[in-house]
Amino acid sequence: MAGHTIGSATFSYRYNYSGVQDAPKDYFLSLHSPFANGRFGAGFNIYQEEVGILKNTYYSGAFAYHLHFNRFSTLSMGVSGEYNKLSLNGASESYITSDPLVINGMNGKPDFSAGLMFQNRFVKAGFAINRLSSTWLQSKENKTLTNFYSGSVQGMIPLRGGDDMLEPYLAFQKFSGSNNTYNLGLYYTFNNKILLGGAMRSVVATNLAGSSTSPATNLINFTLGYHLSKYLMVGYSRENIMGGVGGFVGASDEITLRYDFADNSYKENINASYKSSLSYRRKTLNTSSSNRNGGGRTPKQLSTTQKRVAAFSPNNRYQNTKKLSGGRKVPMKKPSYNKKSSSKRKVYKKKKRR
Repeated sequence: MAGHTIGSATFSYRYNYSGVQDAPKDYFLSLHSPFANGRFGAGFNIYQEEVGILKNTYYSGAFAYHLHFNRFSTLSMGVSGEYNKLSLNGASESYITSDPLVINGMNGKPDFSAGLMFQNRFVKAGFAINRLSSTWLQSKENKTLTNFYSGSVQGMIPLRGGDDMLEPYLAFQKFSGSNNTYNLGLYYTFNNKILLGGAMRSVVATNLAGSSTSPATNLINFTLGYHLSKYLMVGYSRENIMGGVGGFVGASDEITLRYDFADNSYKENINASYKSSLSYRRKTLNTSSSNRNGGGRTPKQLSTTQKRVAAFSPNNRYQNTKKLSGGRKVPMKKPSYNKKSSSKRKVYKKKKRR
């Protein structure tokens, strides 16, 4: 998704489990942007979590290629690399000298992933294989492509002429060998100003065979966002663990600030697509009627012009040049020959008067 549609910069802060003293804290910073007329994209993320005396930091960079079929339909392919580093969070070295896992994490570990995504006007779907080097290096006996993967499907249903947007969301994530995560959410954007939504997340613990080993942990999340301008949005989310555990550890709160590099509203995209269509039609008609070299003085010249500009058409029916040139050709009938009508007639000349 690096550089997909438009670029943005995002910062997020999350405080987990308000009922627990010295609870984990998360920081997230993301920056991505398209370039080369949107054909390529690049992004960079920093994610840091502080858990007690430890601080875990993820650095990741991504590169993507976007194949645009038209303004709304895009096939994106990307790769990303990450580097995970564990460090001390204000503690002395005596806390970790006897823990080999912590020592191994402090040495740092690189990893990489790859993904594929398709989007049209109403839906966005993607799939990724994650942490490939962890699987290939650690699985010495059973070599598999990856043990970690994720996928998501998101709907984009415009309402009130594109002023509002309804977005159902479904995702699956497997980033750990001991659990699977399922996400289901529904979000509504009103007048491209206010975002309201909720989501449910279910974490299922599994064994090596993929079977569930304990009841699922369910979490519920509520989100509120407000666009301060066309480009700047601030958001707040609150997540609770359902059941008795949630009442003991408390809720998690998150604040997000995002700046878009362009107007990302659905209505603006529809208007821009409509103007592009009109511009294409006007250019085609003017070229066909006025350009002597590529115009429409003859059917052959018209067909040549249409083929040359068909690749820039925003409408699928413009790809079929036969429809614009009148469809299939109907052969003309030969004139019938009538012997009676073709018989020679005598020509009488008027006599000159003397």
